[in-house]
Amino acid sequence: MAARIRFAPNRVVLSGITVFLVLFVLFHSFEPRKRAWSCKTLSSCLGGSHPPTYQHWDGVPLDFAVGKSEKTLSDGTVFYHQRIVNTNPDVLIQVLTRDAHSWSADFRSTPRTVYDFIDMIVSTDLDLTRVSLGLMTANREEFEATKDAVMPLPFARVALFYRENDGGGAAAEIPYEDRHRDEVQRKRRGAIAAARNYLMARSLQDEKHVIWVDADIVEFSKGVVQKMIEQADKRDDVGIVTALCIQTITPNYDKNAWSINKQVPLLMGPVGDGDLTTAADKLVETRTYIDELIKGTSDDDLLPLDSVGGTILYIKASLVRQGINFPTSYVVGTTWSHEGWVGIESEGICYMASHLDGGGGCFVLGGSHHVRHADWS
Repeated sequence: MAARIRFAPNRVVLSGITVFLVLFVLFHSFEPRKRAWSCKTLSSCLGGSHPPTYQHWDGVPLDFAVGKSEKTLSDGTVFYHQRIVNTNPDVLIQVLTRDAHSWSADFRSTPRTVYDFIDMIVSTDLDLTRVSLGLMTANREEFEATKDAVMPLPFARVALFYRENDGGGAAAEIPYEDRHRDEVQRKRRGAIAAARNYLMARSLQDEKHVIWVDADIVEFSKGVVQKMIEQADKRDDVGIVTALCIQTITPNYDKNAWSINKQVPLLMGPVGDGDLTTAADKLVETRTYIDELIKGTSDDDLLPLDSVGGTILYIKASLVRQGINFPTSYVVGTTWSHEGWVGIESEGICYMASHLDGGGGCFVLGGSHHVRHADWS
């Protein structure tokens, strides 16, 4: 009797799956990619994640003309400008990057790129012929990559700035891996404020709305940008708006956005030189973060804030034209002899705007509006 050949179905199936996964990983490892490849979810891992499609080509003339120029400014910054002729943008989106690391990465994903960031802007469903993009980087490769990334899309205006070594500022002295250490935060945030102010002053023209987005933001909730603009258009007292920033395992990532407890006397009056540290500690103990403020609210609600973060930040352009910017030092409690005890960068902009005659209020969107921060940065 002939020997019966026995098959091991489970082993065959497992071997087939293994071969498929090896080939799949090799393909995605060696394919020249402009965007991150994500295995964060099963769908994305199996190729279910595709760049969003721009939906407003019907409003773009087939023969639209684009003017381009590049020059070196008086301070050594390289400036690239691109504009579609006869457009009148009313929204300016701004972002700062240091180099390719600034775009960060998600869990089980390859590093993000400027193409992923541009895809995220497309995902907002904004009409890009009404949008300007302002970006500043300290890396020449990122500067060139950004020019290529914006080329296929009808941004009304693009203003790109390349400042080698962060323009020679304080941030250039801080190693990338040390940027979150407590002892460098004063210098780091002061440098970020200066960079924000530089980009905003250089790139803002006649736009009505300014929207800052951090480079390591990877996702917008549906309609969050439009809701910011709608609220600012609807209410004269709304000047600055932010939204909840989450991370995969963190319900509130941006701890720079909060409301002060006005029942604490130490925080509401002049703070003596000997009480600066005590006041700062008391603020930390008693302030309320936005994940608590927005509980039980709807998508149409606005809640007042005393400080905002910069992960996503709307600023009415008229405030900028009146002199509102990001403080480069602790502005609250400043005297002739020393700087204050709180209020640097985004944490000080609401304090400055609150002293304008109307229209400078800071708020957070209620309900489900949010942005998501990358898992790794």
